[in-house]
Amino acid sequence: MVRRMSLVIALALVSGSGISTATAASGGGTHCTWQFDVVAAPGLSTNPSSGTVTTNGETGTASCDGPVNGSKPTGPGKSGYDGRYGTKDPDTCQSGGEGAGTFTITVPTSAGDQRISDADNTYTYGGFKAGSPFSGEFKGSRMSGTFDVQPLDGDCASKPVTKFRVKGKITLNG
Repeated sequence: MVRRMSLVIALALVSGSGISTATAASGGGTHCTWQFDVVAAPGLSTNPSSGTVTTNGETGTASCDGPVNGSKPTGPGKSGYDGRYGTKDPDTCQSGGEGAGTFTITVPTSAGDQRISDADNTYTYGGFKAGSPFSGEFKGSRMSGTFDVQPLDGDCASKPVTKFRVKGKITLNG
């Protein structure tokens, strides 16, 4: 069951200077897909914990179906995240949880690279069993969407899960 969390997701992913804003396409905004691997420390297990999550920069992919900052995408871009989990209370594999941070995407366009940074992003995710995928949702002022997560390193029981592959869909808000 997914609990609503207040993110700054803070997926406090990559903040930087010269960050542009996204221009929403007619009909609800530009839709994008993204994927990245995230490292969690100390990691999720059966013992409650809070900690950090990071992609260590824009190491993932991003593709958008419409204008980004008013310009047409010319190919796939990059995505990244930096933030915390267990921001309201410690999380476990069984309970799921919440977090906050900064989510970023950079997309090549006809007007050059366009970077979107959503530093007020919050997320929630549901519980899972060892090795099983789980899902969640996130929301911020610049983008919102859903994601699916597959644990890559750890099993929750004998070893905390410290690496995840995350795939999602977002809508860029103007």
